[in-house]
Amino acid sequence: MGFPDKCIPLPPDASEAELVELCHAHTARLREWIARQDDKKAARPGPAYDGTLLGLSRLFQTHPNSPFRDVKRNTRKTYSDSLKVIETTIGERLVRRITVIDVRGYYKRWREPREDGGRERIKRAHDAVSALRMILRFGFALGHDDCGELDARLAKMRFERSGSREEEMTYLQASAFVRKALELGTTGIVPLERARSMAIGVAAQFELALRQKDIIGEWSDDAWAGPFRWDNIPGWRFRLRTSKNRARTEFLLPDYPLLFPLLEAVPHAEREGAIVNGEHGLPVRERSYRKWFRAIARAAGIPDEVWSMDARAGAATEADEAGADFK
Repeated sequence: MGFPDKCIPLPPDASEAELVELCHAHTARLREWIARQDDKKAARPGPAYDGTLLGLSRLFQTHPNSPFRDVKRNTRKTYSDSLKVIETTIGERLVRRITVIDVRGYYKRWREPREDGGRERIKRAHDAVSALRMILRFGFALGHDDCGELDARLAKMRFERSGSREEEMTYLQASAFVRKALELGTTGIVPLERARSMAIGVAAQFELALRQKDIIGEWSDDAWAGPFRWDNIPGWRFRLRTSKNRARTEFLLPDYPLLFPLLEAVPHAEREGAIVNGEHGLPVRERSYRKWFRAIARAAGIPDEVWSMDARAGAATEADEAGADFK
């Protein structure tokens, strides 16, 4: 841990009492050194900046006054994913030696397809450049001029970003997903509880036009929170504030022919806690939900281009074509 004496030789002819005294003295010196290091750490918030992008990224994620600590958990995860791209590809580069041309090269490297013939990962690359500029601004705010100089030069550059998603899930695809999930569950190919939860999740996202987070909730460390719970639908009336704009919303669930029969089919003994469950009867985690969605969607013949999140966009289109009042 940086203690200056890696090895302390003891006199070969020392008596037992002398050895004890020496060990006590050296141990006391070690403890005094450790105490000084603790004092230094307490006086200096966060790790020191060593001039590299890796050091800057870690500083951004651990400093007590970093904006990284002020954002929501899902936003923090998005930042972490982009910072991981930076750390694993160019983390050892010194900020003061990076040029705009270098960053342009990084961007091209980051957007390369995962495999030959695959799609370019434009969003990944654009998000990584945005994360790079974010940590540079934080470094400059801490007084590191090399970070501010590079950020100022990058401000004049433009990097292509992916357009907004245009894929939508249709009602036929949503209903096909539900049928296939139940079929896989009843035949034992997929655990029945998982199949039923996935059918409910997709039906709820589509018919209620809600975001995935509003349906499956969110895990934070070992705690889960979410509005789509059995105790939150008394008399089949579902009330919530939406996760993004906190709009107060209410649904009378029997009005939804795709979702309601699925809810009614759940045995009364199992109607507690989260409605959409994962392993061991616990609320499902986002990663598992995405993975299970894709497996069932492929079995139902739904293209990989259609994501779980596209259910809400499809619902909006269905509502618009049916003449519903958007407001």
